[in-house]
Amino acid sequence: MNTLTAQTSLLLADHWDGPWGPGWGIGPWFVLIPITFWLVVIAVFVALGRRRRGRHGESTLRDVYARGEITEAEYRARLAVLRETRR
Repeated sequence: MNTLTAQTSLLLADHWDGPWGPGWGIGPWFVLIPITFWLVVIAVFVALGRRRRGRHGESTLRDVYARGEITEAEYRARLAVLRETRR
């Protein structure tokens, strides 16, 4: 029995491909999944930052109009210009 166990372990040692089975092992997923996750997180922050920055001019214009420094016609004209030039 001892000889059979030794032969079996040698046979298995020659053909063992690791805990993930035959192929690339853990493969490229081990690197690609974290990189993809962080790229998505960064993209979300960039998109939110651009959206917030784009609305800043409208809120400033709204404040100026609320304080009575410009008329409604000026407000609407300037708001139209802001929305036309928005990226």
